Amino acid sequence: MLLKVISLLLAHCLLCLTAVQSEWSVTHSSKRVCGLKGASVVLPCRYVYPWKTASDTYQGGGWYKKQSVKFREHSNSNYPDCSLKIEHLSEEHSGVYRFQFHTVLHLSWITDKSGVELSITVLQVKMTSDTAIEGERVTLTCNTTCSLGNNPTFIWYKNGHPLTSTHTTRDNKLQLNPVSSEDSGSYSCAVRGHESLSSTAAFLHVRYKPKNVSVSISASGDMGEGDTVTLTCSSDANPPVHNYTWYMKTGAESLVRGTGESISFNVTSDTSGLYYCQAQNEVGSQTSTEVAVQGVKQLSGDVPVTLPAITTTFLILAVLLILGIVYFRKKNGRMTPGTRATNVDIQSDSGLLYATVATRRMTSDPTQGVATRDQDDVQYSSVQVKRPGTQTTLQKDSITYASVQFHRGSAATRAENDSVIYSGVKQL
Repeated sequence: MLLKVISLLLAHCLLCLTAVQSEWSVTHSSKRVCGLKGASVVLPCRYVYPWKTASDTYQGGGWYKKQSVKFREHSNSNYPDCSLKIEHLSEEHSGVYRFQFHTVLHLSWITDKSGVELSITVLQVKMTSDTAIEGERVTLTCNTTCSLGNNPTFIWYKNGHPLTSTHTTRDNKLQLNPVSSEDSGSYSCAVRGHESLSSTAAFLHVRYKPKNVSVSISASGDMGEGDTVTLTCSSDANPPVHNYTWYMKTGAESLVRGTGESISFNVTSDTSGLYYCQAQNEVGSQTSTEVAVQGVKQLSGDVPVTLPAITTTFLILAVLLILGIVYFRKKNGRMTPGTRATNVDIQSDSGLLYATVATRRMTSDPTQGVATRDQDDVQYSSVQVKRPGTQTTLQKDSITYASVQFHRGSAATRAENDSVIYSGVKQL
């Protein structure tokens, strides 16, 4: 009977001890923690024991890595919090950490055997493609090897400068849709609050067909006929242009005039016209706007084509001047009623143009065949234009005369009293 009672007491004590020991515990709200290299991290931990009295007090505890290596001592100052904060994370900090403690009444270390696994990661930019064609869709991801906690906010940089809101960002992704040539550049990312720990940069290459195609002109002179003209085609393209083709527009047709970035030719009537170039690379092609190449015709001796117009204008002004002089002489009464009608004569002889105005006063004696004392006043005005290539048969030089002749006195002295004024203008 006594043995039966003892057995019951032992069983009851064993149940009591089991119940008591179950109250000593270490728990972790997260079994896996991800830390950013260079940043800090907290490993969550909570420990409890039931009788925090003078009879059962905390005796010691700490964090251990790889079961046997003590990482950090624990002071029991923040009971029941036993969380561990690690700063300036590096790859060496990765591993499994366990917290354990013991009390006066507890016979062994109290711990969570599974512990907390710490992983260290760095940020890395990944792209759907590091080379894209303009107009396509490109997605960039700020990648980590483990999931960072606390819902981090990611920041994107292009060429070292924060990106504006013109691009779509979601979670850790950056959408470029559609991608353009301006999106080419170096991209990196960071976590807000740890901007100094940004990722290494990744370069995005955007390929596009030639754009801003234009033609520049340079000439050896004033682009006159016979001068050499050089046309140069320029553009912006990625990859660079590998083929340039030159066209000359003739009506509705376009004729190929050459290839290469530049072409040179002499300006003639056959080469004058509208020119444009076509630039082509591996992505596509684009043409420039048209430019005009028109030679300026010149006469021998580099006399411009406007010389005939100037000469003709001068001739007309001279004739009008002469007619005006005659008109005012008549108006001032210098011509008597017996004066013969004014003659205006324009002649052309071997490239010579004459304009002659003559007035004669006749005597009342019908038999008089020579000039008398009152011989008429005679004015001659001639204007001559000698065009290039014409030659006169009478004399080498071309001379224009404008003369006024007065006859006074008797017939015997008439020759001595003649007064002749010559004015010559030569136009070569």
